[in-house]
Amino acid sequence: MKKSVVLLLIFAMVVSTFLIGCTPKEPAAVEPGPGNEVTEEPGAVYPGAERGNVLTVGGTSPQGIFNPLTSSTTYDRYIYELIFDPLLQVEPSGALTTDGALAKEYKVSDDGLVYTFHLREGIKWHDGTEVTADDVVFSYNTILAPDYKGKLYIAGIQSIVGAKDVKDGKAEVAEGIKALDKYTVEVIVEKAMSVTLRQIANFYPVPKHYYEKANAEEMAALDRDPLGNGAFKLKKYEVEQYVELEPNKDYWQGAPKLDGIIWKVVANENELAEFEVGSVDAVNFENAKENYEVIEGYKHSELINNWNNGYAYAAFNFTNPIFQDKLVRQALVYGLDRHGFVQSFFGDLGGQVAHTPISPVSWAYPDLSQLNEYKYNPEKAGELLDQAGWTMGNDGFRYKDGKKLAFKWTSYNEAEWSTKVSALAAENWKQIGVDCEIVLMDFNSLSELTSDPGNKGKWDITNAAWGLTADPDMYSTFSKTTLPPGNNKGYFQNDKIEELMVKGQTEFDEAKRKDIYLELAKEFNEELPYIFVYVRMNPWLVNKRVKNFNPTEFTQWSTNSHLIEIVQ
Repeated sequence: MKKSVVLLLIFAMVVSTFLIGCTPKEPAAVEPGPGNEVTEEPGAVYPGAERGNVLTVGGTSPQGIFNPLTSSTTYDRYIYELIFDPLLQVEPSGALTTDGALAKEYKVSDDGLVYTFHLREGIKWHDGTEVTADDVVFSYNTILAPDYKGKLYIAGIQSIVGAKDVKDGKAEVAEGIKALDKYTVEVIVEKAMSVTLRQIANFYPVPKHYYEKANAEEMAALDRDPLGNGAFKLKKYEVEQYVELEPNKDYWQGAPKLDGIIWKVVANENELAEFEVGSVDAVNFENAKENYEVIEGYKHSELINNWNNGYAYAAFNFTNPIFQDKLVRQALVYGLDRHGFVQSFFGDLGGQVAHTPISPVSWAYPDLSQLNEYKYNPEKAGELLDQAGWTMGNDGFRYKDGKKLAFKWTSYNEAEWSTKVSALAAENWKQIGVDCEIVLMDFNSLSELTSDPGNKGKWDITNAAWGLTADPDMYSTFSKTTLPPGNNKGYFQNDKIEELMVKGQTEFDEAKRKDIYLELAKEFNEELPYIFVYVRMNPWLVNKRVKNFNPTEFTQWSTNSHLIEIVQ
């Protein structure tokens, strides 16, 4: 998702078709004008030809954390997916597969407690060292280490036998993770869960010999110098400018077709202009209605537009007593004109108000008629604030026990939706007596702010977007076990929701799971740990000279990057 912080590697099987009655309304079709045709022009030379066989993708600056065990943003993930291969790969449908993966086969015991992975022989790290089971075991134990600061310590990993002992510093390795031989890994878990395979297998191991002597701080220093096993190698990284990658000619699936890939840092407002003149070959542009009007004149473009598997949100910081009152949270949602914002920003081109942390492309997406849509209602918002004890003062703001109803919304300034929705909130909420100050910073600084538990009192509301995977499990985002540096950035804790999330993980029948996630959707709709802002389409604009650049609802463009090619 655009400008999103990524939810890494979490979940189980999915159907790729929309459920009748539960799908988002289809956006108005983009007219197949010159900017959207995919037919070739005989003899055409498209902008960018001077770069030859090098693909240049434009977008937001990565944080520079190219270690797949500790990375947390979409933009870093694009890079590390080019450099590393996962234990199991994800298909465009969302299902797990051994195609393009380190594991050539795997087996799950009948009781769902033992997972055995057989690695392909002969796959090499970029320094020529062979990938072995020891690397996978080391990577698991790295996630379990007490000083681990990444976001992969989630339910499936937590359930590994001995995981807690490692996390608590009582053991160096988990007894449930073993290398049975050079190419076989066994993982034993304490309880059977439908989400376990996705959470323990769709991850990217790192080389033991390269990282094993590093503690968390030393490993962080290697983030910008990764040693991978994938189709590309990191050649050069210039902070806030570009990331340059070169092909791995010895790649186990065959040498890449490209001579290189460059991730060029481009300001959000300049992406389409850079694409038009050929400075970049592909951009994931912001899904604003005026942008579609702009690209109609582009003759060298192909538009790839899928529903985005994720949602945009504004998170409440529950360490602030103001937001611990559900009436206040509900009042703020009623008092924000989300429907007006979505219509103004997206028009009819693929945006809808979000109501739950479940994606519209998921089989678990709920029937929205069973949820409160919280349509804009300032009067209702005022009534709720009155009930919560926040009464209007003579200055037009509300007070309770002598304290003003005031807080800060910390937002990032690279994305138009981000600055617009926060500004709208400040304007709307002022009308109901709420003083909201907007604080803007860059995306990476905001990510660091909200991920560090030492900063939990330094922000009140923040916005971002989650990119999801094929399973509707949201445990890593809202569980009391995943507080920062984990994904539960708002410090939300709710016993009923916790219980339902665990129930959803341990149920294997999809129909029963769907009922559980409907109940969860209702609870989130009532409790509102977030202001759910929108779901949207995910448009990529790609130069016609580029082939096999195929982002889907469940996979990134960087998946199977060795197949991307340029045809002049």
